[in-house]
Amino acid sequence: MRSNLISSIQLLSNHKSFKLFVGSTRANLWLLAHFKHLKLAHYNLQYQINNGERQRVNTIHPKRWMKKPFTNTAELLDYLYSKSYDILYMDFEFTNGWKIKEQPQIEFYFYTNCMEERDELIDKLLGVAGLEIKDKSVLTPNITYMLKATGEIYPLDDELTPDEFWTEEQRNAWRLQYQKKHNPEKDNEFPDGVPFD
Repeated sequence: MRSNLISSIQLLSNHKSFKLFVGSTRANLWLLAHFKHLKLAHYNLQYQINNGERQRVNTIHPKRWMKKPFTNTAELLDYLYSKSYDILYMDFEFTNGWKIKEQPQIEFYFYTNCMEERDELIDKLLGVAGLEIKDKSVLTPNITYMLKATGEIYPLDDELTPDEFWTEEQRNAWRLQYQKKHNPEKDNEFPDGVPFD
């Protein structure tokens, strides 16, 4: 059973971005209300109408991209709360250069302009969840850290997870290392094929 609103954090390798595991981004859209002071420069939101019990079994509404203009996330949230939409994808870009992206419907990715902004945003969002990381220097980029209600943090495992900021060479090296660790080559005891006798 999850006892935290935010259960894990991972810093990304550009040192200005991070991701939070929130269980269900749909259920936790209210987190976006903390960005209502920022002006939206651009957003993408794909949705599908879901009328619930009143919808006929054979009725399948098309997936659509929202085109309605909003100046901030508060206006967008007010609009969404009045609709019966299933949200399939969303990302936001603000005029100050920040970005928010949800992926794959369980994590929010936050992109800021510098480490100081990143750390302030981490403190703000974890504070909402009643959590705190006093020393962020113990966090290694690309390692997922679990957050306990007591304030303790611990790595999920010691393996790096690639992100979008890695170069192709870094990804290839990671793939090879991962392959060697999880699929080691075994000595073939029958190099000429399996004997039938």
